[in-house]
Amino acid sequence: MNYEIFSLVNGVAGQFGPLDLLMVFAAKYLIFLLFAAGAVATFVRARQDGWWPAGAWRIGQVGLTLAIGLVMSVVVRMFGLSLRPFQTHQVHMLITHEPGVSLPSDHATASFALAIAMWFFVSAKWGPWFMGVAALVAISRVFVGVHYPADITAGALIAMIAGLAVWGATLLWKNAFLIRYAVVEERELAPVE
Repeated sequence: MNYEIFSLVNGVAGQFGPLDLLMVFAAKYLIFLLFAAGAVATFVRARQDGWWPAGAWRIGQVGLTLAIGLVMSVVVRMFGLSLRPFQTHQVHMLITHEPGVSLPSDHATASFALAIAMWFFVSAKWGPWFMGVAALVAISRVFVGVHYPADITAGALIAMIAGLAVWGATLLWKNAFLIRYAVVEERELAPVE
């Protein structure tokens, strides 16, 4: 199934010049624009929140989501679960790439982790746009012949786990902080005996 879907997507490569150019651009360079837009959106939102502590916390949430996602990606890659498509099959290669382990896709992990962080922690309005660009980056990696669909799916799942972990930690921290704050406030308001 993985190879069949790969063949359908990669089979279109080389058929239509403008689409090839778009996919090569998306596979190689779009991630940099995505990260630049993410940095701008995060810093603008942090500035609106006030740099300390809310803005710093928001920047930390985005950074932590990315860090957890990339660390998980490195750990999964150590298992050597899948070689790149061009190492085992005849594919339409539109970009050059070193051979090696392809699962999960670092591009997919990073772009989806950023999109999820944007959606969860920065802007629910802009999150879907970031997700759409992340999907284009991910699909383009299959189109140009350097990843299987399973590599992309694994990267997206890792990114989702990272985002949910940071979101869950945020909720736990906020609840612990609010409980602690409520206890302190209660003691301050209690009558002196």
